Amino acid sequence: MFKRIIHKLMILLEFGRYNYPTGAFLLLWPCFWGVLYQPNPNVPVLGTLFILTIGAFVMRGAGCCINDLFDRDIDKLVSRTKNRPLAQEKISIKTAILFTIFQLLIGLVIVIQFSAKVIFLSFLIIPLVISYPLFKRFTNYPQVILGVVFNWGVFVGFFSQNQSLNFGVTCLYLGGVFYTIAYDTIYGFQDISDDKKVGVKSLSIRIEKNKNKFVLILFLTSVFFFIISFFQNVNGSIYFKICSSLTIILIFTIQFYAFYREVSLKRIFDSSVITGGIISILFVIQYYF
Repeated sequence: MFKRIIHKLMILLEFGRYNYPTGAFLLLWPCFWGVLYQPNPNVPVLGTLFILTIGAFVMRGAGCCINDLFDRDIDKLVSRTKNRPLAQEKISIKTAILFTIFQLLIGLVIVIQFSAKVIFLSFLIIPLVISYPLFKRFTNYPQVILGVVFNWGVFVGFFSQNQSLNFGVTCLYLGGVFYTIAYDTIYGFQDISDDKKVGVKSLSIRIEKNKNKFVLILFLTSVFFFIISFFQNVNGSIYFKICSSLTIILIFTIQFYAFYREVSLKRIFDSSVITGGIISILFVIQYYF
């Protein structure tokens, strides 16, 4: 009995991709950037980061479950996703829905710990979170929607510390959006042949013939907005802002070069977690040192 429960639990954790936390960290880092961009000395930063960490992991899990509920028939036809629990019918649709609701309820408990403004912002993005899986069926730009959704945490984190928006954090958000579009487009090249067979659309398919040029444009646009956000930040010396900018340029150059040389697409995607962490560290150093 106990072994059966553990087995069921492991399947549910796999269903929410808790066994592969890369996406959770990619959702988490923008939240950290928002908090650390201009921290409020009167708000407990570590407590806020801890709550947002739980929220990011749970909401990413819920998002994966929603995605698999919509795509369960498509996933069976794609090599990378054919072994997912719902595609393999290891769990019932009823169980999948209940687990998704459970995660969303945990997310609700997390978000009500914040101010009314943060709660409003969190609920504002939910329609896109739920409908995201549908975009790949009628548009070539689902990666753009993912960029908008995955980086919304910049605003959530920022408003947990501040009362009004500014130009710098808006550029930080846009830098994250274009970076997400870049790394998810790179990731999407893994599935091009299967996606074409099943009729799924993606930016990877759209730019396939000129992939190097367009991925480079995405990286350059992201760098542009990140650098503006560094220089718009009231914290840190001009010397450190220059160093931060050069760091981002170096990291993105390495990632683009890896893509250009056709290194493992998954490895490039996974390395984005390190990039997000480095950006967080840059903001910490900029504020506290």
